[in-house]
Amino acid sequence: MSHHHLTPSERVEIYKLFTQENCSRGEIACRLGRDKGTISRELRRNATEEGLYLPDTAQKKAEERRQNAKEKFQKVSEETVEEIRQGLQQYHSPEQIVGRRKREEKETVSHETIYQMIYHDYNGLASCSKYLRRERPKRRLRQASPSKRGRIPNRVGIENRPPIADLKVEIGHWESDTMIGGHHAGVLVTHVDKASKFLVANLAKNKTAKAINAVTIEEFSYLPSSHHKTLTFDNGKEFSGHEELAQKLGVSCYFANPYHSWERGLNEHTNGMLRQFFPKGTNFKILSPDAVKKAVDLLNDRPRKSLDYRTPSEVFYSQRSETVAFQT
Repeated sequence: MSHHHLTPSERVEIYKLFTQENCSRGEIACRLGRDKGTISRELRRNATEEGLYLPDTAQKKAEERRQNAKEKFQKVSEETVEEIRQGLQQYHSPEQIVGRRKREEKETVSHETIYQMIYHDYNGLASCSKYLRRERPKRRLRQASPSKRGRIPNRVGIENRPPIADLKVEIGHWESDTMIGGHHAGVLVTHVDKASKFLVANLAKNKTAKAINAVTIEEFSYLPSSHHKTLTFDNGKEFSGHEELAQKLGVSCYFANPYHSWERGLNEHTNGMLRQFFPKGTNFKILSPDAVKKAVDLLNDRPRKSLDYRTPSEVFYSQRSETVAFQT
């Protein structure tokens, strides 16, 4: 997505609609085909000291602001700009890029400056806007009919899970879920470690307990057995095979309370990040395992603020048995 500044003719139109016709910001945005926030910022930032909106004055102030921004950007070395570009292309957010660079004691700028560099297309950075996470509506709670609940044999509630799992200081406590493809086409199984935020995910043939277990057992076979402690699921029937997982993986399995998605909030959040790569409507049946692996690797190699800008991979495979003061 490219960013387009308001043109002088649009500012004249805003002046007429706002000053002469007393149109609301929403009406002006609709007529110009602009976002309401764009109009609100324009009227707030480019008005005179007396609060009047004049198109010529607004254009001059906007041009001065862009020139000042460019001069500020020119103080950033070409090497830093290129490394910022590389970070964006790895789907790292501006905040993650800045945090990581500070951790590595490299030259950096504020994350807001990176956004402004993208907005102003400094050195072609506008093309990297496609790697930024898009704002989407919150995921709707996954709800099934009551008749499909309560059929999980020997279900153990989350209230029985060891308290250390909630502290997020020990590797090996996982939250588990599935993502369903568009028109119920295919299933993606996801597991996220609570302490490190390390993600494992792969495609399942269908949503049966047998298929979900097959994927889970295979994926966990590649992980250190010391990192197999607990799995926490929602109450979908696809997790009714939890006893087999407990036996083969050496884990204890627990279930969140029905309709309490926040009890598996990390998994819900991580699935939301996966939607950046696989938007709602994606047909998982034609999705390749390589595409899933690429997305998972990008997320696991993304520096996270809650990990003091370490990556999930770095924390998960750390030789230390304990992790330090993770943020919730």
